[in-house]
Amino acid sequence: MFKQMMLDFKYTALSLNCVQCNSTLDHNCQEKFEQDNPNNPIKSTKCTIWNARYCIKVTGLYGGIVGTHRFCTSRDLGNQCQDISYPNHDRMYRACVYTCESDDCNSATSNWSLYKLFVIFVIAVCAMFTRWL
Repeated sequence: MFKQMMLDFKYTALSLNCVQCNSTLDHNCQEKFEQDNPNNPIKSTKCTIWNARYCIKVTGLYGGIVGTHRFCTSRDLGNQCQDISYPNHDRMYRACVYTCESDDCNSATSNWSLYKLFVIFVIAVCAMFTRWL
């Protein structure tokens, strides 16, 4: 009994909250949305899968429709994008997977893009500064 209580405590203590939605089923689940907007019905919820450690945001083409899917998982799916072309389509589609480990991290605009932009900015400023010296 004590062992079961400790396992339940561990599971509860390590619970992760992620945005969980599918744009095919809910038009509010777009790639970019304001989670803090009171008019947005999509809210972060507690992950109910066993050992959920990651929040995922996937963008791509699903059944011929560009969409977004957000969910919880126990596996790190990494961060990657791939350009995909389809026969009889005049454009390329970009499919991306973003993995993160903190509460609500798979909501609106990805923090990864902002982080990369910040790093590039810092490197550019450092490069300009060293040229002036």
